[in-house]
Amino acid sequence: MEPVLRKWHKVMTKCGFTVGSIDEHVISEIKKSLHLSEKLVTWYRKFAPRMGELDFGGNPIQLYEPEELVDLQMNFSHNLRNMQKDPDWIVIADKGSDPFIFEQKTEKIYHTWHGQRSVNLRKIAPDLEGFIETLTVLGEICHLKYGGHFLNDEWEFDKKILQEIGMKLGTVLPDECVKSWILILE
Repeated sequence: MEPVLRKWHKVMTKCGFTVGSIDEHVISEIKKSLHLSEKLVTWYRKFAPRMGELDFGGNPIQLYEPEELVDLQMNFSHNLRNMQKDPDWIVIADKGSDPFIFEQKTEKIYHTWHGQRSVNLRKIAPDLEGFIETLTVLGEICHLKYGGHFLNDEWEFDKKILQEIGMKLGTVLPDECVKSWILILE
């Protein structure tokens, strides 16, 4: 996990996003309310997202900072109770209120659209490292390579860039996860 986190830190910093460590008492406070996996604790302890929003077109991805993690679970508690099959789900981010869910027992990351009658969880990463690697790839391509100019004249993701993202994600994620990410970005 350490190499993935170091690359995440390097790329996000180059993109102008803030990543940093947190005080140990914050982790202790979170653990009073949520049962955090060791990998999630490691990410938050050393390389916590401090940037707020990651803009990849449309609604930005809002990565939750550790200090707000517990309170933000309340935004999704009603929906999560209805769709939750496992009490170890933690919403770690959202895109336009569509939650990214970390399932701690399996360590998989899911995404779903809020406000639907039935829940359709889409696996977007086999583990936390895959999620962090995906965000790193998106930062590398969208912000470092294309300087934030990844939308076409219709304000949609440029098809060529989206294809490039799909190819690069295919090196770090299973096909089903890549397809889910493309749907999220389109």
